[in-house]
Amino acid sequence: MIYRLSLIILILNCYLLGDVQQASAINNREDRILVVAGDENFPPYEFVDVIDGAEVYRGFNVDLIKAVALSTGYEIRFRPMPWVDAAKALERGEVDAVKGMKYNTERKLMYDFSNPYMMNSLAIFVRADMNAIASVADLAGYKVAVQKDDAAHHRLNGHANLVLANDQEAAMELLLNGSVDAVFGNKLTSQYILQRTKKHSYVKIVGGDTDAESYCVAVRNGDPILDVFNKGLKEIKDNGTYDKIYAKWFGEPVDQPARNYKRNFGIAVGVALILVMLGVAINLYLQREVKKRTNECQKNNEELQRKDKLEALGKLVACIAHEIRTPLTSIKTFVELLPTKYDSPLFREKINQFVPQEVERLNGIVNDLLNYANPRKVERELVPLKQLVDNALVFFADKIASRDIELQLDVKEDLYVVVDRQQMKQVMINLLLNALEAMAGCPHPVLAIAGELRDGQVWLRIVDNGDGIAQQEQQFIFEPFFSTRTGGTGLGLFVSYQLARQNGVEIVIDSKKQSGTKACLKFSQQKDQYA
Repeated sequence: MIYRLSLIILILNCYLLGDVQQASAINNREDRILVVAGDENFPPYEFVDVIDGAEVYRGFNVDLIKAVALSTGYEIRFRPMPWVDAAKALERGEVDAVKGMKYNTERKLMYDFSNPYMMNSLAIFVRADMNAIASVADLAGYKVAVQKDDAAHHRLNGHANLVLANDQEAAMELLLNGSVDAVFGNKLTSQYILQRTKKHSYVKIVGGDTDAESYCVAVRNGDPILDVFNKGLKEIKDNGTYDKIYAKWFGEPVDQPARNYKRNFGIAVGVALILVMLGVAINLYLQREVKKRTNECQKNNEELQRKDKLEALGKLVACIAHEIRTPLTSIKTFVELLPTKYDSPLFREKINQFVPQEVERLNGIVNDLLNYANPRKVERELVPLKQLVDNALVFFADKIASRDIELQLDVKEDLYVVVDRQQMKQVMINLLLNALEAMAGCPHPVLAIAGELRDGQVWLRIVDNGDGIAQQEQQFIFEPFFSTRTGGTGLGLFVSYQLARQNGVEIVIDSKKQSGTKACLKFSQQKDQYA
C-alpha cells in the first residue's frame, strides 16, 4: 500500500514539474515575439500582394495568425518564402512555426502540429444547369479541367478526358465559357475565385468532398509554444473572429444540390449519434479538466486585461499632457506673483476669477481620464454636437498647429445628438486620427469639419485632402485586421463602427485615391424624449 502511494505521488510530481517547466519555456521566450514562416504564393491562403506599389503579405492564414497573436498577447513577425524553404527554416530553428501546413503521418514524425483550423478537399464544380454529374465516377466520358501537376490532376489521371490549365482560375474560366463540362480542384480556392469574380450563381458543387486534408500550424518537436497557438485558435473560434476571417476570404459556401443532401442525410444522422455517445463518454473527464484549469485561466485573463488597460491609460495620459500643463502654468504664474502683487486689488480679483476656473478645468480632465480607464455601460444623453467635436479636437491641437493644417470648423451651437458622450468621443478621435495621418506629407493640408440638420437628422462631416483610399479597398475598411497603413492593426475603424452602432449612429466613408476622404456620421434623432 505504501509502495502504491509513493508511486502515485511520484507521478503527480512529474506531471506538475512538466507543467511548470513548459510554462517557463513559453514565458521566457524573448520579447514575446514569434517568427512565423509561410508560402509567398498560395492565394487566397497566403501570398505577397502589391498595393499602391508596396508589397503586402495577405491571405486567410495571415489574418488567422494575426488574430491568434492579438488573443494571446504575442507579436508575430511573418517571413514569406517558397514553401520548401519554409519547412527547412523550421527544421534549422530559424523560425518558430510554419502556418498552413497539411497534416500527414510522414510530417508528424518531423514536426508537432496544432489542432486543425481548416479542413480542405478536392471538389467537382459544374454549371448550375448540369444534372448528369453527381460523383467522381460520373466524370468518365466528360471533359474535365484540372490544374496541371495539382493533386486533382494526379487523382483523375487516366479516369477522365482531362483538359490541363495553368491554374484553377483558368480552369474555372473554361467551365464558365462552356469549353469543359466540369472542374475538379481545390474546393476553397475555387470558391474564392467564384466569390471574387461574382460568378458563384452560375456554378454548383456536386459529389461532396474528396480527399479531405487538415491544415495546421507546425512547430519543432517538443516546442511548448504549440500550446499558445492551440489556445489562440480555440479563443478566436469561440468568440466568432474565425468566422469573420473565413467569410472575408472565402464568402459563404457554394451549396450542393438538394438530392446530395438527401443522399447524405442518413450518414450525417449516424455520425451525429456516434458523436453524441462519444461526448457523453468524455463529458466527466472534460468537466474535471475544465475545473482544474479554470482558476489558472481566470488569473491569466485578469492579468492580460490589466495590461491592456494600462497600455490604453498610458496613451491617453500622453494625449492630455499638454492640456494639464496649460492650467498648471497659469496657476504657477499667479502663485509666483503672489508675494509682490497681493496688495493689488486688480491682482486679487484676477486670482479669484482665474484660479478656480483652472482648477475646475484640471478636475474635468482628471474625470475624463478616470472614465476612460474604467469601462461602463452605454449611457446615452442629450449632448451639443459642437461640444463633442471640441472635446475630440483638444487631443490634436498641437499636431494641427505644428503641421500648419488649415482647420475649417462649422458646427452650429444649436445642434444636439443623443449618444454616450465618452463612446462618441472615442469614435471622433479615431476618425480625426485617420484624417491627420492621411495628410502626412501633404503640401497644403486642410481639415474641414461641418455639422448640419438634414431631413430631421443631424449629420457631421470630417473631410481631409490626404492620400485617400483605393476603391477596391473601401469594402474592407470596417473589417477587423484590415489596414492600408504600414504597422496598422486594422482595428481603429472596426471598433469605431461597433461603438457608433451601439449609439444608433451610421458611419459612411467616401474616398478617392489621391483626392482625400469624407467621413460622415449620421445621428438618429431622439431629441424630443429629452426635451
